[in-house]
Amino acid sequence: MIEVKKSVIVAHTTQTMFNLVADFKNYSKYLPWCTSSELISEQDNVVVGAIHLEYLKVKMHFVTRNTNTPYSTIKIDLVDGPFKELHGLWQFVPLGETGCKINFSLNYKFANLVLEKLISPVFNLVSKNIVECFIKEANKQSKS
Repeated sequence: MIEVKKSVIVAHTTQTMFNLVADFKNYSKYLPWCTSSELISEQDNVVVGAIHLEYLKVKMHFVTRNTNTPYSTIKIDLVDGPFKELHGLWQFVPLGETGCKINFSLNYKFANLVLEKLISPVFNLVSKNIVECFIKEANKQSKS
């Protein structure tokens, strides 16, 4: 199982960062490898959606069930895709009135060795840089 962990402090509120991460329908606007995303279902605080990725001619998509606790956490669980397992967690911890700490963790394992060899380099890059992409978008929006 591959594990990615990131923890950063940002000059944005938990609400700002939570809203960016929770709004997966707009991922293609600011995640460079995301070609599209779609809402499959939404009920209360549980959202099921598909994300389509492309990088260096490698294409993949997967579906997750995200359980959202507004401005605090987003729990990610695999529904469908090239993984045997995929679990993630975003945590947003308030720091004063204008900042927060973001804790991101992702654990995944591909369904088979062939998929791992094909997709792993791309997905590793995506998962290691995703936090920075959301921060960059928050910075851009705060200047608008």
